[in-house]
Amino acid sequence: MADPHRDVDDSTGRPTVETAEEPTVEATLDMDASLPAGLEELPTDPAQALGIVLEALRKAEERADQSHQSHLRALADLDNYRKRMRREQSTVASQAAARTVSSLLAVLDSFDAALVLKARSEKDQSVLSGMRATYELLLGTLQSQGLEIIPAAGEVFSPDLHQPINAPPPGEGEMIVSNEVRRGYRLEGRLLRAALVEVTRENETE
Repeated sequence: MADPHRDVDDSTGRPTVETAEEPTVEATLDMDASLPAGLEELPTDPAQALGIVLEALRKAEERADQSHQSHLRALADLDNYRKRMRREQSTVASQAAARTVSSLLAVLDSFDAALVLKARSEKDQSVLSGMRATYELLLGTLQSQGLEIIPAAGEVFSPDLHQPINAPPPGEGEMIVSNEVRRGYRLEGRLLRAALVEVTRENETE
C-alpha cells in the first residue's frame, strides 16, 4: 500500500527522493604537529606571546647552528681522512718503487763495469753495442720513474750525496770529488744510494 504521506512530484506524479545533506568538514589545525614545543598555548597578552615566540626562535636558531657546525666538522673529518689515505697510498707506492729500483741497481752496476771495457774484436764491439742499447733502455725506463744519477766527478764533495773511500789530503781547500768508484742515485728527489767516490782538495787539483 502506498504511503499517503509520501511526497509526490507535481510535474511527474512520481514520489520525490530525499537526499541526505553532505556533512560539512571543517579544517582543523593540529597545533602539536605544526608548532614548536612551548607554543601550543600562547598567553593572550601580545607582549608575553611575542617574548615566548622570540625565545623559541632563538633556540631554534641555536639548534640549526649546532647542526650546521656538526655537518661542517663531519665534512672536514671526511676531507682529512681522504687526504690521509692519499698520503698513505702515495707512501706505500713510493716505498714499493724504491724497493724495486734498489733491486735493479746491481744490474746497472754490472752494465757500468762492462761498458768501460774495450772491444778487442768486431764480435766484442757488437756485444758491447747490444749491452749499451739494453743499458740505455733500462736506465731510461728507470729515469722515467724518477731515478736520478747523482753528479760526482768534479763536483764539490757533499756528505749527503757522496761516500768517500779515502781521506782527503790535508789543507784548507774545498773537498772535490776526484773520481767516481760507484754511481749514486736518487729516486724522486730522495737519496737511494750515495755515490762511492775518491776525494781531494781543491788546491790539489790545480
